[in-house]
Amino acid sequence: MSAIIRELKLEDFEELKTFLRDRYLIDEPLWQPHPDGQLQNMADPKKEEYRRNLISQGTSLVALEDGHIVGVALAGALYPSDVEEHGVESEQMSTDTILSKVVRFLAEVERQAKVFEHYDVPKAIYLNILGVDSSVRRQGLGRRLVAAVMEVGRSKGFPLLVTTCTSLYSARVMNALGMECLYSKAYADYKDEAGNVVLKPQAPHTEACVMAIRL
Repeated sequence: MSAIIRELKLEDFEELKTFLRDRYLIDEPLWQPHPDGQLQNMADPKKEEYRRNLISQGTSLVALEDGHIVGVALAGALYPSDVEEHGVESEQMSTDTILSKVVRFLAEVERQAKVFEHYDVPKAIYLNILGVDSSVRRQGLGRRLVAAVMEVGRSKGFPLLVTTCTSLYSARVMNALGMECLYSKAYADYKDEAGNVVLKPQAPHTEACVMAIRL
């Protein structure tokens, strides 16, 4: 049975939270080694507010089988000012939690990619989360979701789709859809003041890569 893809609505939010907690974060390379970080992610009010905002833009999608979520693509508008704002906010977070360390790493990768300078566009649609339930993987659902987000972006006048791939598998999906990697940073190069590696995802996930494609 092929999953049905439709717009993600605010009334789906409670089931979305369950999906992210039980199906997405436990397998996401940056969060997988850190159960405490997974809890911090789900409990953080700013994260919840951000996800609700993405849904309210009408640019996020959900995949359903038998009426239940088996895949999600959370996406929304990104502007040049947002990149700087994300960096500033990450620097203001407490540094003693895994949530703050992940947020800071991703904000720096986003900033270094210089997406808007590279493409000379005023805005982009940013794919924040791509998650597929393990029960339906290797069936092309992730690729279907991203392709559908591209169509949503085109219909709403976005000139560019951007995402940050934190796993080798998501990078392969984006590459298969013709996206290019603008900037990558190895996890082994992200160290604290004592020279210790901060993030240690399991192999084969060795780097984060900012990828984009014109729409």
